[in-house]
Amino acid sequence: MTKHYELTYTIPENLTSEEAGDLFERVISYFPQAATSEKGHNFFSLEFYSEPETIQDLEKKLKSEAKIKKYILTKKEKLRALKNRTRKAPEKNLDQEQKQKVEKIELKEIDAKLKEIFGE
Repeated sequence: MTKHYELTYTIPENLTSEEAGDLFERVISYFPQAATSEKGHNFFSLEFYSEPETIQDLEKKLKSEAKIKKYILTKKEKLRALKNRTRKAPEKNLDQEQKQKVEKIELKEIDAKLKEIFGE
């Protein structure tokens, strides 16, 4: 069963763009199916599908390339789909508005009682 992998490697800065392009074409030829590729200034990245048994052969080929300074070969995992979460409208805002109305009513009642008591 084929798996999804990613290879990223760096090259020396003193390589010409022609030498880097030749190296890139040679590396691509190692893969039966190259999914996507990306070129940078002195790094290259390549995603591909391959059988796990062929990865050891690929690593031997990469190690034999003198122009590759460093490389990393990783297996890409499938991402799990996240469930969509919905938020309910906060009910606290309604409760706070109701509390403010009650407080205003109570203050008016207190003022009326004070006027009644003091005879104003």
